[in-house]
Amino acid sequence: MASACSDSHPASKTSQSEKAASSTADPTAPPSSQSDREQLNKEARDLLDTADPLESDAEGLVSAGSLAVPGENLDETIKSGTALRVELACAGEGTVTFTVVSGAAKTAERVDCTKPMVKGFDFTTAGPSLAIQADSPEEDGVGTAYVMSRIS
Repeated sequence: MASACSDSHPASKTSQSEKAASSTADPTAPPSSQSDREQLNKEARDLLDTADPLESDAEGLVSAGSLAVPGENLDETIKSGTALRVELACAGEGTVTFTVVSGAAKTAERVDCTKPMVKGFDFTTAGPSLAIQADSPEEDGVGTAYVMSRIS
């Protein structure tokens, strides 16, 4: 049993994930939680992709992805005074509070993960760094996604 928990072969992880996804009574909670979180992150990213496909505007894209909960992504290459459009989504049961911070500028948005929608706002950086954070009381039950792009 110990080798099943520490097994690092991709085929073994896939079969464990498939077992966890197909059975909610699987007693191996960590692989199930990881698989569930990955699926929720994908659902959140899919919401952003259908809401406003930004792949065609690669020059304007500043940052995009999923965040661990709690988690943070930091960009120290952004210039102060950069106007951004921030789009947020989450999936699962519960809420996620996303916080965007740059210098003295800070905006927090709470997103209800049970409602499939995207929340967005404009944000202007006030320093040479940009952080986006995610926090939720339901850490294991939510997935996150965000896109930050320059406003032209």
